[in-house]
Amino acid sequence: MSRLFDQFFGEGLFECDLLPFLSSTVSPYYRQSLLRTALDSGISEVRSDRDKFAIFLDVKHFSPEDLTVKVQEDFVEIHGKHSERQDDHGYISREFHRRYRLPSNVDQSALSCSLSADGMLTFSGPKVASAGDAGHSDRAIPVSREEKPGSAPSS
Repeated sequence: MSRLFDQFFGEGLFECDLLPFLSSTVSPYYRQSLLRTALDSGISEVRSDRDKFAIFLDVKHFSPEDLTVKVQEDFVEIHGKHSERQDDHGYISREFHRRYRLPSNVDQSALSCSLSADGMLTFSGPKVASAGDAGHSDRAIPVSREEKPGSAPSS
């Protein structure tokens, strides 16, 4: 409850947020599983090494048709939106926007984006030797669907 008005509201839970609840009401047998599930949702990770740039984003509530991925200048913008749907508790609609700066040496002509069967969006592109070789242009990146579950990043 203390995080209701802080700058991290809506970005997921920290382990310290769950421990008072889990230690008093949940048996030790289920505690670890619940903790892992709660902390793994909403994952967003950016990896940039010498050869490759990649973004991993948990979008399990969205289909490829609900997602738009665009490169504009030095940024990639990921937008997800689905219309109102019925769930176990009533009706819900979801929407998000994420914007990431691309490194200057990413080859923008070789960018790809895929959505795994378990809802992990992977956006990636190789890096080139010099920043002058990476042509910049505004364009949409199609989201392809993978049949196998994504390899969720482990940090």
